[in-house]
Amino acid sequence: MIYHLNPFRFVGVNTIMIACVVTMLLLNGCNNASQSAANAARSVQIEKEASDGKTRKPGLTKNADSLVYQNTSFSSYSEKTKRGAGIVSFNMDVNDRLDIWNMDDTKFGDIVLNEDLTFFTVNLPKKITARKVVPEYDFAAFDFDAEKVDTDPQYLIIYVNKEKRKVKKTELKFTFNPW
Repeated sequence: MIYHLNPFRFVGVNTIMIACVVTMLLLNGCNNASQSAANAARSVQIEKEASDGKTRKPGLTKNADSLVYQNTSFSSYSEKTKRGAGIVSFNMDVNDRLDIWNMDDTKFGDIVLNEDLTFFTVNLPKKITARKVVPEYDFAAFDFDAEKVDTDPQYLIIYVNKEKRKVKKTELKFTFNPW
């Protein structure tokens, strides 16, 4: 007995499947092209509005603050704007206290490195903006935009929350780096 396979027996089903796949690909390509054209038109419109000085899209700001550190009770942000003449960095040892004062001599807040070197106690507003504040022992950083060291004989003038504050020069070790 000889069996002959007819290669054209399933041509109808295969042809229909191929036609459906080709049609779907063409429709998808047209849809993507029209979506790309719409996105390009919107980008041109946003650029034109920005150059005309009109309001940008909500939620997008040119000088947005960047999150540097966050835990359950405290977060610090850095901003793009440089303030003062440079950056002052504080180095803290066991039981050191970084007291930050307002310009009217009222207390703004403080940071203390505890005896067991496992954590810092932070008494600051829930959100601050400074160059870089990270109160974690393994990678601690206390960097603030600042005026020149000789601006005031007793205090370093730093910027916290975009306002001038002060720290006594004799309380902590620090370094100053000009911009």
